[in-house]
Amino acid sequence: MKPGDRLHVVILAGGSGTRFWPLSRAKRPKQFLSLAGKVSLLRATWDRARTLAPAERIWAVAPRALAAAVRQELPELRRDRLVLEPSPKDTAPAIALACAVIARSDPRAIAAIFPSDHVIRDTSAFKRAVAVARKAAAAGALVCLGIAPDRAATGFGYLKLGARRRSGVASPVLQFVEKPDAERARRFLRSGRYLWNGGMFVWRIDRFLDELARVAPEVHGATAAVAAGSRAAWRDVPKISVDHAVMEKASRVAVVPLDAGWDDLGSWDAAARHASTGRDGRGERVMIGSEGAVVFGGTRVVAILDLPGVVVVDTRDALLVLPRASSEKVKSVLEAVRSAGRADVL
Repeated sequence: MKPGDRLHVVILAGGSGTRFWPLSRAKRPKQFLSLAGKVSLLRATWDRARTLAPAERIWAVAPRALAAAVRQELPELRRDRLVLEPSPKDTAPAIALACAVIARSDPRAIAAIFPSDHVIRDTSAFKRAVAVARKAAAAGALVCLGIAPDRAATGFGYLKLGARRRSGVASPVLQFVEKPDAERARRFLRSGRYLWNGGMFVWRIDRFLDELARVAPEVHGATAAVAAGSRAAWRDVPKISVDHAVMEKASRVAVVPLDAGWDDLGSWDAAARHASTGRDGRGERVMIGSEGAVVFGGTRVVAILDLPGVVVVDTRDALLVLPRASSEKVKSVLEAVRSAGRADVL
């Protein structure tokens, strides 16, 4: 292995998971839930990471409040590989802090950054895409893994490619596009020149930190200080995503298409695509005239009559019923619950 070619994997283990209430709670957000299989989303992310690097080069970054939950879910994670944010401040500070910590011992390492709430069905295809991204990163690019859109989705950011996408090739990114309206999304889909921004990145750590210092010096300075032991410096870190802070302004960004059965579990509608609709071992589901209805949680009999496309989330102290089309509105339910003085169920 060449100097500077060591791959470290960083798992973003934070996130509040408010869109998955009432299964997701403040002390056990969605990444700790088994929403798309027998293991939690966080555990599945760890298992994929282990196909890329040994345990000593796998890191997790999370708010301090989730430290115990992360350690319980990932007992193989080395104690000194859990990077703790004093408080959540979005992806740019989390990623910057992890990279600054790794740089103290391995500054020319390559880092692969992965959220812990994605579903990836084809691990072999995932590894191939990361290998292509790793090669482009070694040459100096900040690399995104992008997803070929299969519908005119308005809930994702888009990456405009410098040329039509080709499998196994890193293409330059001309533009980051915020979540578009439906008409623009349809136009992007027809053009074949756009990928969804998957929120997964591969880069050489020194290149990322150089770009961070250039385009987001306040994030760079404060996170470097925290990595060096000055926890108080965290108060000076702005709350900002890595896309806004760095990727939209970086001088050399590339994207590698990822065709690996990817899905971003960002809502109950997304989770419903991976859920069982019948008997699931946790209770009996009776569905009559309710095609596409899904039940999460619970151990009792749940019967749904003439309500197609409904989602039922059944927990010990809270019950949520909603059409799948209303999944993006769950945060408004939490606001109402909080206003009603029921913080005990949040």
